[in-house]
Amino acid sequence: MGDPVSDPAPDPAPDPAPDPVAGARALVTGASSGIGAALAVALAREGATVGICARRSDRLAEVLAACRAHAPASRMWVFDVGDLDAIPEFAATVEAELGGVDLLVNNAGIPKRRRIPELSAADLEEVMRVNFLAPVALVRALLPGMLVRERGRIVNLSSMGAHSAAARVGAYAASKGALELYTEALHLDLLGTGVDAQLFVPGTTRTEFSLPRDGNDPPFGPPSGMEPDAVAAAIVVQLRSGEYEAFASDEYAAAAAAKRRDPNAFLAAMEPYLTPKPPKPADPTKPDREQQP
Repeated sequence: MGDPVSDPAPDPAPDPAPDPVAGARALVTGASSGIGAALAVALAREGATVGICARRSDRLAEVLAACRAHAPASRMWVFDVGDLDAIPEFAATVEAELGGVDLLVNNAGIPKRRRIPELSAADLEEVMRVNFLAPVALVRALLPGMLVRERGRIVNLSSMGAHSAAARVGAYAASKGALELYTEALHLDLLGTGVDAQLFVPGTTRTEFSLPRDGNDPPFGPPSGMEPDAVAAAIVVQLRSGEYEAFASDEYAAAAAAKRRDPNAFLAAMEPYLTPKPPKPADPTKPDREQQP
């Protein structure tokens, strides 16, 4: 008699996906301060070789020194991402000096605190160029190399401005809304390529973003909210989770979910706080101080 038929051997477990951080060659834009600086150092600490860019060379050099304490081959470039025509040459330089880019983090951005009736065409053009068109141009320049290597990750940073009430930040929120839908399309269009796109949504963070700035209305208040290091840690977690969308905290995720669930009710609840209050009428029983002797 022949040997009894045995159960077939189980298929071997698939190889685990490579770590998108350790060993990666990363480019972080807007890395001279705030979230970008914190993330650059966090990625270097986790084993990535980090390239950083921003406009302020002195601040950028400080961040580079912190990165090189963990990843000695890290590099920096003084570059303004708003110079769209220069992005292809810049991207080629980064690829040549890093040996390729496996992780692109589009963090650079500018605020625009101004009510819609006071926005100029120049205001709108500037914020869309830096916050939306620049990330798109960097993706266009660096994506082909990722596709050839069949490995890559793109993380675009949005804002709670696109998930809450957009009062006084309409241009800024619009630029982030455009970036969110672009990132969603990119994520879906890259399925099966080995390259992925993720969306990260920070909320209020203790950075220079909340400081007074030329061309902007006064800030809503002094820098507050999460520390940049905590936001950077949340981005690293998202990278390794592979989740498409992540928020810096559960509180921000809950606020965004509330608006998505019922935007009419969400905005109606906000309107009493945002509607300008009429000036109080003068009290006729009290004389004008300037007329008193």
